[in-house]
Amino acid sequence: MSDALRQTPLTDWHKAHGARCVPFAGFEMPVQYEGGIKDEVHQVRNGCGLFDLCHMGRLVLRGPEAIKAADHVLSQNVARIPQGAIRYALICAEDGTVVDDTLVYKEDDATIHVVINASGREVDDAWFREHAGAFDVEIENVSDDQAMIALQGPQSKDVLAKLTDTDLSTIKYYRFTQGTVLGDIDTLISRTGYTGEDGFELFFPKDRAEQVWEALREAGATPIGLGARDVCRTEAGMSLYGHEINREITPLEAGLNFGIDLEKDFVGADALRAQQAGGVPRAIVGLGVEGKRVLRDGCRLFLGDSDVGYVTSGTFSPTLDRPIAIALIEREHATDGVALEGDLRGRRVPVQVEGLPFYSRKRKKKAAGG
Repeated sequence: MSDALRQTPLTDWHKAHGARCVPFAGFEMPVQYEGGIKDEVHQVRNGCGLFDLCHMGRLVLRGPEAIKAADHVLSQNVARIPQGAIRYALICAEDGTVVDDTLVYKEDDATIHVVINASGREVDDAWFREHAGAFDVEIENVSDDQAMIALQGPQSKDVLAKLTDTDLSTIKYYRFTQGTVLGDIDTLISRTGYTGEDGFELFFPKDRAEQVWEALREAGATPIGLGARDVCRTEAGMSLYGHEINREITPLEAGLNFGIDLEKDFVGADALRAQQAGGVPRAIVGLGVEGKRVLRDGCRLFLGDSDVGYVTSGTFSPTLDRPIAIALIEREHATDGVALEGDLRGRRVPVQVEGLPFYSRKRKKKAAGG
């Protein structure tokens, strides 16, 4: 493993407990533990999974124009976010493509927390400072000062309740509060996640990371690696930067309209308004794959002799016991039931367009291309 890879406060713990670690966004991260990815997915879907998210980036915007600065950079209408609420938002380039996707936490009218991807730690920081420089706002990068740990699964609330006096039942989905864990650790507790399950994400000083991790494990949570996390988010139809969104894909093509307010101005808004008016040419869809072969990202998709798109994410779903894939295809074919073929190393594999998500703990599936 290269010495150049960064480590989280929990990397040594992962290695000491049988994790197989791999490079990910410049970090040395656990991809799976000894039980394997399939077992870890089942733990998340039926119990409580424990995730090291310390590699993720965190920015805090403070000052009298924190909201104005955030509204200029982010696609979501930050001014309308209720205090204590969280919203999904995109950082867009002038051409409407995606620099990164984020979660925006509104503490009050002068304090905004922005959670960014690990690959965007430096890029997003610089982007905010460049594009929000005209506003009266202080931008603090707290990525290396905070630990970030997630609990995901139907037993998450019961596990976390053993470590905190905070009434977790009062924290609704995509809401957050300030509390404590283990009696004295000041912690931001949010009801969010990236698996399609109920769960919580915790932000607290990094020097307490291993103590909190061990306590959560002893309370009933199972450590989960990046492999199972990616399977869970694919089952749940959630976008991953570098796959469903990037500097060649717009949020309108990715079906992320819920994270965009085109009635306000922000970097990239003009390009997105123009694309919406002219017709969005592509759409993100789910694919059901015949047989047991997995179509990985980059696999081209065909309708007859016509190349109509490509797979952005593909995996085998332990929850559904079948291969699944997410794809970006020409919008005219983005209808449930359309039969396509994937080119798997020169061999055509039958696939069928279906709506996302593949798995939802409570919501109905959305029609493909919707």
